[in-house]
Amino acid sequence: MEVAVTGTGTEIGKTVVSAVLLAHCVGRTHATYWKPVATGAVEGSDSLEVASLVGPEVRILKECYRFGPPLSPHLAARLAGVEIEPERILSAYRRHRESVGDGLLVVEGIGGLLVPLTDRGYLLADLLRALALPCLVVASSQLGTINHTLLTLEALRSRGLSLAGVVLNGPANLENRRAIEQFGRTRVVAELQPLNPLSRETVARAASGFDRDRVLERCLLGSRPDAGRRVS
Repeated sequence: MEVAVTGTGTEIGKTVVSAVLLAHCVGRTHATYWKPVATGAVEGSDSLEVASLVGPEVRILKECYRFGPPLSPHLAARLAGVEIEPERILSAYRRHRESVGDGLLVVEGIGGLLVPLTDRGYLLADLLRALALPCLVVASSQLGTINHTLLTLEALRSRGLSLAGVVLNGPANLENRRAIEQFGRTRVVAELQPLNPLSRETVARAASGFDRDRVLERCLLGSRPDAGRRVS
């Protein structure tokens, strides 16, 4: 089982949602986390944060690319004098998928769906399409989220990406949830209340109520076996 965790933008809660999803699956299956491209390493690592929030039961894989400045990956790579190579990421994914076997692999994206990975205009959406993974979209629950979420869903569907559902991060807002489900033609699989403090204990409590209707679980059980195809 594999899922890509993407979002409506940066600092939207993808890493926390990834941790909650992984904690939700601990004890049910082997769980693995991978963030192929990361920036902002001078401020800390999402991989290290996930490791601290879920404990040793979850396997954490090394990034393919990790940059210090908190910038768009195409710019961070340029300043570092390197170029992100999509095929390198896809090759690593094929190895990781084989090692994960029947367990769960959570692949966290970077920024929003249309963030450029290269100066040639290769977007995160292009990578997710090549990976052929179902996408779990993380969105804010608050004002402005309807527009941002519907735009993200439209961009996702126009590129042939598979939607696993939406997670709303923040204080519960019934009307925003209803609007996203109705106009976005999707399901909100979970609403994640603010975790204060953010710790292994609060993540574990949030995980106990995650995906109550098993919408995401059923989607992941139907994940496509042809993922990780080569870039055309």
